[in-house]
Order: sequence, then structure tokens, then C-alpha cells
Amino acid sequence: MTRNSFITDSRLSHEGFFSTFLRRVKEGQLGSLPVIIALVVIIIVFQSANDKFLSPANLVNLSSTVAYIAILALGINLILLLGEIDLSLAQLGGLAASLLGVLVVRQGVPPLIALVIMLVLGLVVGAIQGWFFAVVGIPAFVVTLAGLLAFTGLTLTTLGVQKNLSMSGTFAFDFANFYFPAMWAYVFGAVAVIGFGAGIVSSKLRRQAAGLDNPSWTSVTVRIVLLAVIVFGFLILVNQDFGLVLPFLLMLVIAISIDLVLRKTRYGRSIYAVGGKVEAARRAGIQVTWVRISVFMAAGTLAALFGFIKAGVNSNAGSTLVTTQDLLNAIAAAVIGGTSLFGGRGTAWAAVLGALVVGAINNGLYLIGFNSDAQLIITALVLLAAVVIDALSRRGQRYVGRG
Repeated sequence: MTRNSFITDSRLSHEGFFSTFLRRVKEGQLGSLPVIIALVVIIIVFQSANDKFLSPANLVNLSSTVAYIAILALGINLILLLGEIDLSLAQLGGLAASLLGVLVVRQGVPPLIALVIMLVLGLVVGAIQGWFFAVVGIPAFVVTLAGLLAFTGLTLTTLGVQKNLSMSGTFAFDFANFYFPAMWAYVFGAVAVIGFGAGIVSSKLRRQAAGLDNPSWTSVTVRIVLLAVIVFGFLILVNQDFGLVLPFLLMLVIAISIDLVLRKTRYGRSIYAVGGKVEAARRAGIQVTWVRISVFMAAGTLAALFGFIKAGVNSNAGSTLVTTQDLLNAIAAAVIGGTSLFGGRGTAWAAVLGALVVGAINNGLYLIGFNSDAQLIITALVLLAAVVIDALSRRGQRYVGRG
């Protein structure tokens, strides 16, 4: 069985929907189906409780929040694929944002140069932490816990006496608040749907030519139509307000890029191999040390980009920009989306789907009057459910000889 979603199961027409569903549950091969169902239920519940949930204005605000949650979650997701955890990424993003603010607002450094400096900071810090983990042999949990504490202190040191730093009127603010004209939004949507359709049709034809299991044309058509409905439905709604926000599009571009790297390149397959079983990967000739360090470098860069986006969205680069909840939301997003805590299993889209779930829960609870305490509790319950599904999935895979 491949990692394709439930709807692409070639045995669906022979077994029937419910028989196929029960078999996939037993085998631990549900893919993204549980989180998609959860997202639909969340939308229905919150829209029923407050009809402003799917309003154009709220969707625009939600898309900005989901953008920076998902970018950080994509970094966490890469680390989880190795079977490790990084506790410092959110605070690294806060440090990068404070450095950007000091350079641009206080020192007058050109915005693009300051942006490059903050991204290089994330890259270098990721390389250092990866080196301590991969070469020195210190557990990633310990290395990144030390990083979390160090970056918190360095953020305060960077800001100096004045801990609040407004980003209004800066490049980061303008970037985070740029909205595409409706025509361009629809063009981007059409490109996304056409690209997705071309990809799955090409994959089906290649598998069919090779004599492998492949999805039916009905399931291919259904997937394309569903994506088109979701994409253009979303665009129609947000275009009734300010429109498609740039950070959300950037997040999608990053997710697509990471997805292609993970699925289509030798390097991506190496990440899965190292996360699945390190010794087996080493015996297969994979440069385990380099893979580990490079993944931490990529995650550090994404953390810096998270700091840039959040500073622009919140118009703030001060000491209160990033909190522990940002890290918890990102980890929850990756795991809720379907990435295994045990490594070797997950996709880039897991982080995006999980970020949609986490963002929708927080936003929906806020709209119906719940405080942050309730948001944390509900998110924790959803996270626990995701981990239970992951554990049952792994047990099912072992049962059928796939785990």
C-alpha cells in the first residue's frame, strides 16, 4: 500500500466504501482523512455557533494567523520526520524578529539586507544545534531546550532597555499586510488546481504503465473537483474583504516546495530513511550526519521566516512577540496533521492541515467567547486524539507487516 489517501485506494470499487474504510483503519493507512474530517466538523460546529466564522473578514484574519503557524510547523515537521524534537524554534523566530526590528527601526539598515541577516541567523543557529546533535551526540531535546533558554535571553539582550519595538510602517508590516487583487488571486488558484490535477493524472498514468496499483479516474476527478471547490470557494469569500494575503500564499509556496523535495528527491527520501531507522540508513550509504544537520538548518531558516511574518502581522518585534504557545501550536499542528512522533512518516501538508485545525480552533473559540485557557485545553485534547490515532496506526501497520 502506498501513502496515497483513502479516496485513491484502487480496491475501493471492488470492496465497497465501508469495507475499504475498515480495512484501511485496521492497516493504519487512513492518511490525512481523519484530520480532514476533523477540520470539516470544526468548521460546521463553529459556523453553527457563530455565523461570523466563515465571514470574509474572519477568513482573511484567520489566513494570516494560519500562515505563520504553518511556517513554524513546517520546520517542526522536518525535525519530527527525523524522529526528533526541537523546542527552540519559536524562540529562535522571536530572536530573529527582534534582530530585524533593531536593524531596521533603530539602526536604519536597508530592509532586504536586514531580512537576509535574520534568515542567515536562523540557518547558522540551526547548523550549530544540528552539529551538537548529529556530531557531538547530545540529544536534540537537550540541545534545543538549551537553545530555548539562550534565545529568550538573547532576545532581551538584543532589544536592550526598550523591550517593545513597533514594526508599523516597516517592510515586514507591509509584507504581512499586502493583499493581492482579486484577478491575481483567481489566477493563483487556477494554477494550483491545474498543477495538482496534472500531478495526480501524471502519477496515475506512470503507475498504470508500470503495472502498479493506481487510483481510478473517478477518484482522480473527485479529488480535482474537491480541491477546485475549496480553493475557489475560499478565494471568493476573502475577495469580498481585503483579499488573498501574501503570507498565506508564501506559506503555500513553501509547503509545495518542501513536499516536492520530500517526495521527488533523493535527499527527501534520505530524510524518511534516517527517521525510519538510522542504522539501516547508514548501511544504505546515506550521509546521516549531513542529513540531520541540514534538516536543522532548514528548520532554523523557517523559524526565522516565522518571526518575520509574525512581526509583520502583529506589528511588533518586542519581547512579547513569541510565547511558549507558539511552539506548542506548531508541534500540535504537525502531529495533528498526521506526522508521526516516532519519525519516518509524514508529509509537508500535514503541517498545513494541522495549522488549519489549530488556527480554526483558536479562532472559533475566541469568536464564541472562550478565553485562552479553553483554547489550550481543546487543542490539547485534539493533540491527544492525534497521538492516539498515530499509535493505533503504527500498531495496525505492524499487524499487516508494514510498520
